Amino acid sequence: MMIEDNTFNRFENKGQPKQSVDTKIVAAYGLGKCPKLAKQIAGPDLDVRRNALIVLCDEFQNPLAIEGCCREGVISVIAEMVSDADFITRVRASQALALAARDSNGFLTILETESIPLILHGVDDPSEVVRGNVYNCLLQVTRSNIGVETAVKYKVVVAFVKACGNEMDHLKPIILQAIHNMVGSEDGLLLAIESGAVPLCIDLLKKSPSPQSEDSDVLSFSATDLQILSESARTLGFMCFDGRAKLPALQFGAIAELIRLLKIPNLETVVKQSVTIAVMAITITDEGKIQIYKNDGVDCIMALLYDDSKIVLLNALKIISNVAVYPRNRDIIVNDSTCVIKLRKLAKSEDPMVSRHASIALAAASWTP
Repeated sequence: MMIEDNTFNRFENKGQPKQSVDTKIVAAYGLGKCPKLAKQIAGPDLDVRRNALIVLCDEFQNPLAIEGCCREGVISVIAEMVSDADFITRVRASQALALAARDSNGFLTILETESIPLILHGVDDPSEVVRGNVYNCLLQVTRSNIGVETAVKYKVVVAFVKACGNEMDHLKPIILQAIHNMVGSEDGLLLAIESGAVPLCIDLLKKSPSPQSEDSDVLSFSATDLQILSESARTLGFMCFDGRAKLPALQFGAIAELIRLLKIPNLETVVKQSVTIAVMAITITDEGKIQIYKNDGVDCIMALLYDDSKIVLLNALKIISNVAVYPRNRDIIVNDSTCVIKLRKLAKSEDPMVSRHASIALAAASWTP
C-alpha cells in the first residue's frame, strides 16, 4: 500500500535549526522592533552596527518605522555617527538621516534633538557619498520655515557657501537649492552675503556649452551644467530682490555673465527662466540698467518676447519696463522695427497678466521727456 507524500511529510523528523551568527540582524515585529534596532545600532560591535544600519535604511522607507525609531532616540545616535571613524558607518548613518529628514517625524526629531551641528560635520567628509547624504538631509530640513530658522541658527548657509565652490559638480545643485531656501530668511540672507554667496553664484554662471560629440558642431550644456546654471541664477536672483545683494552682484559682473548666457542660441528654457529672474531683480537699479546697455543686452532681451515660455515672456516684459528708463536703452527699443509692434500685440493679449505687463513695458518704452 502506497503512503501519500503529504502524510509522510507530516510525520517527518528534522534537526534543530542552526544558531544564527551574532552579527546577523534578525527581524523583530510589533512593539519590539524599533527598540531592538536602536539597541543594535548603539551597541559596541562594529559588524552588528553596520548591519543594523542597513536594516535601518530599509525600515526608513516606512513612516511608522521612522516614528518608532525617533521615539527610541535613534536620530541623535546616528547624527553622532556622521563623524564616526568607520567609513561604512558614516555612509549608512548619513543615508538614514537623509531618509528621515523627508518624513515629518524624522524632520522634527532632527530639530528637537539639535542634531544639525553634528550632521553638519559631514560637509568636510572625504567621501562624496557622505557629503551628498548630508546635503540632501539638510536640504530637506530647509523646506520649512522652522527648518530654515534652525539651519540659519547653526550657520548651515555659511558652511554650504564655503563648500560649494570646491564641491563636485553633481552635488552643487543640491547645495544651491538649500542656500536658496535659507536666504529667504533675513538672517540667512545676511549670512549668505557676508560669506560670499553672490560672487559664488556669479562664478558658477561662467560655464560655456561644448560640442555634443567630436564630429559635431552643435554646442550644448551637460545635464549637470544646466542644473548648476539654473540653480545659481535662481539663487542669485532671489538674493538680489534685496538691495544689499544688488551692489556686490553689479561689482562682480553679474549682468555681463547673465547677458552672455542669454545670447547663447537655443538656451534651455529652465536656464532662461532663472537667468531672466536674476536680470529682472538686478535691473531695478540704475547701474543695472546702464550695464545692460554696456553689455549689448537690449537686443537679446527683446528677442525673449517671442519665447514660448510664459515665465520667460513675463520676465522679459518686466526687464524691458526696468531698462527702458535709461534713455539709450529706450532708443534701441523704440528704433527696433518689431519690438514696439510686438509689445502692442501683447498688450491686447487675452491673458490678463501678459496684457498688463506688456502695457507697462510699452508705456515705459514710449515715454518721452
